[in-house]
Amino acid sequence: MSRIPNTPVTLIARMAAQATGEDEATWVKFFELYQPVIRHFAEFAGARSDTDDVVQDVMVKLVEVFRSGAYRPEKGRFRAFLATITRREVINRWQKAQVRAADRHVSLNRTTAQEIAVQPEAAAMLDAKWRLAQHAAAVEHVLTRTALAQRSKDVYRAYVLEEKPIGEVAKAFGVSRNVVSQVKTRVDAMIADFESMLRD
Repeated sequence: MSRIPNTPVTLIARMAAQATGEDEATWVKFFELYQPVIRHFAEFAGARSDTDDVVQDVMVKLVEVFRSGAYRPEKGRFRAFLATITRREVINRWQKAQVRAADRHVSLNRTTAQEIAVQPEAAAMLDAKWRLAQHAAAVEHVLTRTALAQRSKDVYRAYVLEEKPIGEVAKAFGVSRNVVSQVKTRVDAMIADFESMLRD
């Protein structure tokens, strides 16, 4: 089972303790861990064409926050803090797009970004999208960056992601239905383990 050496809690503590941000390895580890979540969230929130820019801008903001000492772990969980920064970046991009559209005399949706930010149903929707982004990033990590056998990854993709019937998957890979179920259970556990790391 794949494990990242530093949990997010220790990783975040190390980052917060470094006013200068000199420890490049810590930042690389942090980027590897959270970049997929930010990317998936931006996609789920509708910023598909801007995902690279959203990731970059969020990471720049995080560097600034950690270097300035503005992050205070006692005020709440890091995932909520990161989700808030990411949401704000997506909303800011949405606002700028609306302004550009208005400048071109294109009819606009009457809901403003501020209304989106304060409506309880919109906040709940963004939270749900954040959880989906965490799950998608965990699935991507397990299926692309772990030492799990390629055959197991392929069985999982076919059975869970492509939703093929268990009998069809078993036959295609020359294994029993029980083996397909065992692969699903094992990979689901790895995904859950990685998701728990993202939740600090």
